Amino acid sequence: MAEYDLTSKIAPHLDRHLVFPLLEFLQEKQLYPDDQILKSKIDLLSKTNMVDYAMDIHKSLYRTEDVPQEMTDRRVEVVARLKSLEEMAAPLISFLQNPSLVQELRSDKQYNLQMLNDRYQVFECNPDKCTPSSSLSCYCSGC
Repeated sequence: MAEYDLTSKIAPHLDRHLVFPLLEFLQEKQLYPDDQILKSKIDLLSKTNMVDYAMDIHKSLYRTEDVPQEMTDRRVEVVARLKSLEEMAAPLISFLQNPSLVQELRSDKQYNLQMLNDRYQVFECNPDKCTPSSSLSCYCSGC
């Protein structure tokens, strides 16, 4: 059955997060040895911020509680970046969690960013720099 598997051909053309379900399927169908699939997962995860998941797979693969120092260092880096982005996005999140303030947004959407910045200092930074928080959070948690 493995001779008909096209995963290795299509995986390089897919977003790496779309490859995980394929690897899960291959692992479930036992087309390849578990160790080979787990090593592929770790390799795939090394290019993401899903460090905790990579550490769990590493522990499972090598049947140990120890992980390489580079994984630990990468985790510290990712968590620090996540905290920094959360701090940057905190004013906007606080604003959006208050329904009465959200009501103030204009339906025609003109001047909303300016109003948010002027009245609530939501964007002390460039608004484009505040958006990666959600994607980093997603990458860290594995959604």
